[in-house]
Amino acid sequence: MKTLKLVNSIAIAIPIFFLLCGFIEETSFYLSAYSMIITGFLQLIIGFIFWIKFKDALNIKIYFSLVVLFFSLWYFNENIFYIDGLTWPLISTPPLLAIYLSIIIYKKANK
Repeated sequence: MKTLKLVNSIAIAIPIFFLLCGFIEETSFYLSAYSMIITGFLQLIIGFIFWIKFKDALNIKIYFSLVVLFFSLWYFNENIFYIDGLTWPLISTPPLLAIYLSIIIYKKANK
């Protein structure tokens, strides 16, 4: 559990580091955006490992339900019927999912 917590902390810290470096070197803003994609992928893997260890945990089921909902809405909005009002909530969803998974992991690691 401590390994998942460490990997999650590093995955979240990398985009924040590049974002802060972006104020010094503008190219780092782009690296921050790209590293958020990697962070999301790592968090999916971390969430899957967490789910394997704690299959009965309701919070991880909610997390994966929200992830599926996010990707479904994103696909719908981009490929089936574009709704401008849905774009900004979808952009803000991945950081909220990252925070939610982090809370789940940190609470379980500190028990």
